[in-house]
Amino acid sequence: MKQMDIGVVIKKYRKEAGMTQEEMANRLGVTTPAVNKWENSNSKPDIELLAPIARLLDISLDTLLSFHEKLSDTEIEEIIRKMDRMFSEEGYEKTYEWALRLIKEYPNCNMLIWQTAVMLDARRITDKCTNQEKYDKQINAWYELALHDENEEIQ
Repeated sequence: MKQMDIGVVIKKYRKEAGMTQEEMANRLGVTTPAVNKWENSNSKPDIELLAPIARLLDISLDTLLSFHEKLSDTEIEEIIRKMDRMFSEEGYEKTYEWALRLIKEYPNCNMLIWQTAVMLDARRITDKCTNQEKYDKQINAWYELALHDENEEIQ
């Protein structure tokens, strides 16, 4: 899952606004080298500047921070492939823990939740996972979430 760097976002929208680094710096009360460092990923803007930067570039904070509530199908496929590799390389427990963290990061992405539940459920059987019952409650809870999704493909 690739996340866009804030510097790339700043540069893209600054250029779209037809603004130079110097103009942006002057309007934000920072130095031109500071804007340059952001855009080249050598530093990040101070948290207090995030809202002013977003307003100046006429974008939302979500856009500035590359936040997406749900993942694209391509991102989910990439995650599932990574999970498959992780089972072989790191084992069930570590893969399960990684999946838990990921779902906490994207709690509204039911497609991710459903595919993760299916993958973990299948692998605990085919990989002869010890202590399978340990995972029942969480995997079943994910299935329950998926069952109530509006997307018929998930149901």
